Amino acid sequence: MKWLILFGRRCICDVPTSTSRLLNLSATNLRLLSNTRHFSTKISSNLLSRRNETGDLFTTKFLSPQKLRLLFRPLRRNFSSGESKRQPKLIKDLKINDVKGIAVLALPYKWRIIAGLVFLSIGSGLFLTLPRILGKMIDEFDTSKPEDKKTEGEKEAKNELNLFSIIPQNEIKKKENEKEDDFLGRIARYLRHNPWAFGIILAVGACAIGGRIYLMHTTSQLIVNDLRTNVFRNILQQDMAFFDKNKVGEIVSRLSSDAYIVGNALSTNLGDGIRSLSTSFVTAGMMGYTSPELSLLGLIVIPFIAGTFLVYGKWIGYYATQMQEAIAGTNELATERLSNVKTVRVFVAENKELKAYRNKISDIWEISRKEGRATAFIVGGYYIVGYGFLSSLLYYGSHLISCGLLTYGDLSSFVIYAILCSANVSNIRTFYSELMRGLGASSRLFELRDTKPKIPLSGGVCLTDLKEGIRFESVAFSYPDRDPIFNDITFKIPVGSTTAIVGSSGCGKSTIAHLLLRLYSPTQGRILIDGQDMKNIDPSEWRKMCGVVSQEPVLFSATIKENILYGVPEGKEIGDEEIEKAAKLSNSLEFIRSFPQGFDTMVGEHGSSMLSGGQRQRIALARALIMKPRFIILDEATSALDATSEYLVRKSLEVLSKSGQTILIIAHRLSTIKHAEQIVVLDKGSVAEMGCFDDLMNIKNGIFQKLVEKQTLDWKFDRF
Repeated sequence: MKWLILFGRRCICDVPTSTSRLLNLSATNLRLLSNTRHFSTKISSNLLSRRNETGDLFTTKFLSPQKLRLLFRPLRRNFSSGESKRQPKLIKDLKINDVKGIAVLALPYKWRIIAGLVFLSIGSGLFLTLPRILGKMIDEFDTSKPEDKKTEGEKEAKNELNLFSIIPQNEIKKKENEKEDDFLGRIARYLRHNPWAFGIILAVGACAIGGRIYLMHTTSQLIVNDLRTNVFRNILQQDMAFFDKNKVGEIVSRLSSDAYIVGNALSTNLGDGIRSLSTSFVTAGMMGYTSPELSLLGLIVIPFIAGTFLVYGKWIGYYATQMQEAIAGTNELATERLSNVKTVRVFVAENKELKAYRNKISDIWEISRKEGRATAFIVGGYYIVGYGFLSSLLYYGSHLISCGLLTYGDLSSFVIYAILCSANVSNIRTFYSELMRGLGASSRLFELRDTKPKIPLSGGVCLTDLKEGIRFESVAFSYPDRDPIFNDITFKIPVGSTTAIVGSSGCGKSTIAHLLLRLYSPTQGRILIDGQDMKNIDPSEWRKMCGVVSQEPVLFSATIKENILYGVPEGKEIGDEEIEKAAKLSNSLEFIRSFPQGFDTMVGEHGSSMLSGGQRQRIALARALIMKPRFIILDEATSALDATSEYLVRKSLEVLSKSGQTILIIAHRLSTIKHAEQIVVLDKGSVAEMGCFDDLMNIKNGIFQKLVEKQTLDWKFDRF
């Protein structure tokens, strides 16, 4: 017998039968070449044809390109020339890294998990043994002999069935003539005469199940708490570029909803899943032990279950990821709009925002609809297969009983095991879907946890004082995905001096403060602090030396005293006298004392519930001054103050400057910087002018002079 390789209509070569066997080539029906998906042209036909001794071709086999290349390597290039080069599809990672990440978090609680597994073994072992014991008890009550109840036709059917039975004939006769008197049989007889012992077994099993649920639930919550803590810790360590790219509402959604889903997957669901897996395997084994004939019916169901698990798991994993993204977008929209509800109300945009929120909700509904459709399809299939299997089981089991191959007790035990197995397989489906949701949510959390900040939180040279000053050398900078703000910035801030940064809106004044606090790093150039590159200085220690007051200071929902002491390191005691001194320097002591509870007065979120903009700025200034910083940055810090308060604050700053503190003022109102020893004027991404107030005013047609004149005219016009 020989094989022919045909390419198109040409015979390539003969192949011996031994070679064809190595390639596992069996005779099949000839496939229509025009319908094949393996070739891009209709006439391409790689066939393996077998001929008999007379030379007649009578069977053909489609030969894949891979097998053809193995047989005929010299023609490899010719065969593949007509095919399009395809990249193999990679199977998506089954979230092994996420499982490993959760396992690492679970390692500190291994003894709790082991104890839970021990309780699981005890409870499952007891309850899985009961169906077999109940079957033995039923047989104890059945004293009739199967042979006495058989007709001649049933005996002949039994003999015919024995020809196909997988149990040897001698084993069947042994099963018919003798009652099993094993360990379970003795237990069954004991429980028959002592029913109270049955209650004790149930109580022990219930206690074991309760212990398992408690340990698994609390352990999973501890794991989720650690995960949340790790994620939140890493988020706090991220640089500002991270928050520019990731919205706060989405991050909060991951910490809340995603962590909840992970916790739900690891708590009761994980314990039930482990129990269902172990119970399914044990009950399947007990079914095979009780009746191998009936167990053969289960082989029909296994391929369906295995296939649907794979398909359903991929569906749920995909939909879970999409759902979490949609929920995060919805939370982000709600957080942003409710945080700025005053703006929404002023612009009468309630209906507009409601429509936007409904659009986000509709995305969640669409994903949920698809997920529900997939779940309905799978669950419906399970019910069809389950009831069909049970009906077949009862029909075939009744036939075996009538033939004397099975007892009533064995059928009862088998049915109970089958019900337990099917119920636990259904629970495995739920466990698998929830596990996929949990892994999908955990992957997002691990992504946040494992993100490395571009600017480290700590590490480097620790400065204790500012001795020489700060210098910008050819600094260039641009925010992520934005045009450059600076092209070439060079200037120096002498130690113990007051330096002001001025310029038109959008020229990068506040960006100077961000770079000095190392919230961002320059894209080019360097910033030197006492002659050392800022990149080599410990960021945390440097920030401890700085005091910052921004144009829109943030006050947390706490007391005024707690807000003032917010930046004080833990363990450092600050007396009430120092707090009042800082409040006096910031000109806030008077209005704080006007509150009934004084420094213990609670302020709302952002301090907006009861404090004016000027009052918030003065409390923020007191928060900066109580730290006794060596370097103070005032970013439009007096923009919300009235003329009297601004004058008092400026006098306080002059006292600080004389005491050796270095001050940087970023101002839009140029009248507030007359006392500055140095003024840096920014224009078009570089330093345009630099000097004291009088020197800059003497520059004819200078940028600073024009800015002052414009503000003066605006002031006169407003006054008029």
